[in-house]
Amino acid sequence: MSAETDAPAVVVTGEATVRRTPDVAVVTLTVTSRDRQPGQARDTANRAASVILANLNRAGVAEKAIQSPSLVLQPVYDYGRGAPKLTGYEASRPMTIRITDVDLLGPVLDGLVDDGATQVQGTAMELADPEEPMRQALADAVAVARARAESLATAAGLALGGSIRIEQVGDGADPVRPLGMARMVADTEAASATQPSVGQVEVTAQVRVWFSVSA
Repeated sequence: MSAETDAPAVVVTGEATVRRTPDVAVVTLTVTSRDRQPGQARDTANRAASVILANLNRAGVAEKAIQSPSLVLQPVYDYGRGAPKLTGYEASRPMTIRITDVDLLGPVLDGLVDDGATQVQGTAMELADPEEPMRQALADAVAVARARAESLATAAGLALGGSIRIEQVGDGADPVRPLGMARMVADTEAASATQPSVGQVEVTAQVRVWFSVSA
């Protein structure tokens, strides 16, 4: 029976997954410099960051696709013996790059290392427009729910009618799942250039549907 009416109903859930090839790569990296003098550490990190930004622009990455927060400067201590001893300063400049042309990913990654990026934390593959595959996944999930409802109704000797209520299960947070991080493959015939394997991402939706039934 329906939780909200006296009309007989069957309630089922349906889940479906749609796979798409990602068309956006998000690269996170950090430029770091250490020196005994805070000003020198800061200047070295800023120069390296400036070189990276200029070369990204020349490679075709739009300025608005690059997030480069302010530089962080902090003291470095030696905790080996006794009281902590100040040994210098570390300046770091985090950067996030959103690449909308995945063909640029390999050259960009190679350039980051050559230009002075001290740490590339990772590359995440995303969809520029996840709404279309989400709508498809929702439609497929409803179809799964109807098929399940038909099986239940038939087994119970009932006739299945139309849907009288439907809701998406979950809050929709992070419905897009990568099928693995982008793999970077060295091509020895191309001067060890980085060859990304972008793979696919999954978009999953789940629904709960109330269907009317009759004897």
